[in-house]
Amino acid sequence: MITLEKIYTALGVTLSQFFQESNSENLTEKQKEVLRRWNDLSTNEQETVMSMLRGLWK
Repeated sequence: MITLEKIYTALGVTLSQFFQESNSENLTEKQKEVLRRWNDLSTNEQETVMSMLRGLWK
């Protein structure tokens, strides 16, 4: 959970905002792009991205 917290904190959103799909008007364009790209990834691709992000915080 610590990694997820780092991600949503870095994006400048709360945990609920991070997972909320229908309320994107409060997100910046960059945040919207991240969510669009994330949603287009397969489960394996999402796991790869998460591994890469975890590596950034070591």
